[in-house]
Amino acid sequence: MSAERPYLSLPDALLLLVVIIWGSNFSVVKVALESMPPLGFSAIRLVIAATVLLVVSRRAGFRMPAAADWRRLLALGLAGHCAYQLTFVSGLARTSVTNSSLIAGCLPVTVLLLNAASRDREPVGWLQWVGVGLAFIGLYLVVGAGAELSLDSLEGDLLVMASVWCWGWYTVGSRELLERYSPLQVTTCTMLIGTLGFLPFGVPSLLATDWTGVGVWAWVGLVASGVLAISLGHVLWYVGVQRLGGARTALYSNLIPVVAIGVAALTLREPIGTAKVVGAALVLVALALTRSERQPAPRQS
Repeated sequence: MSAERPYLSLPDALLLLVVIIWGSNFSVVKVALESMPPLGFSAIRLVIAATVLLVVSRRAGFRMPAAADWRRLLALGLAGHCAYQLTFVSGLARTSVTNSSLIAGCLPVTVLLLNAASRDREPVGWLQWVGVGLAFIGLYLVVGAGAELSLDSLEGDLLVMASVWCWGWYTVGSRELLERYSPLQVTTCTMLIGTLGFLPFGVPSLLATDWTGVGVWAWVGLVASGVLAISLGHVLWYVGVQRLGGARTALYSNLIPVVAIGVAALTLREPIGTAKVVGAALVLVALALTRSERQPAPRQS
């Protein structure tokens, strides 16, 4: 008989660290994009992240995946890093930190729907489906009643929505690989693939940029985002997927808007309207509901 998992396990604590890093990253990226082009910014930080992961993986004794797994790794890299970065950073440049972070907080919706459609789907309880409904309501408050109703903002919101679907598939599609490889191995392989796929989009932007106008804090944010938000954050995210499952891990993205909105309000002076406060409250309620559902003990590897 398997033991019941503690209320707050080590993977839970690591995912809370990811929430803090990614929630703060919205404001870091927003500031950097004031003096850097979105695609050029993402190209450099992907190269930084891929380099860091490659060095760490080699020191950890990197094991080359089997040939049969490269097709899945290729798809995950192109969707979860290349397409995700294209849509996310382009969307964030056109909308507010508040809008984009709350939309990203609806990741559990996409993960649960994609999980339900997959062949080897994880069991999903009714409280998680209640959370899906609450997330849809919160999404309406953000991009409907609570959004900045301008053409640029709407375009940015739609791009961020597209990035959420890319990340949702990246989360669900990795489950089989994480049964055979470590989170570090999978992240390194997919990051290298995604970086190579992104460079054709980012290099022209880099060549056209006037680098004399880029401030010191933009460079600091770029390096911090590459090392923490992409390298460390992605590995810890896959630790959560491996130990807790994709659906359960995705629920932690509900907390990212709370951190992001608070950081943006303090550093960027972004206003917090009533609708967005309600939206943030709804995602917290959704997390509490799904967290209260009994979960099996984490798989030991």
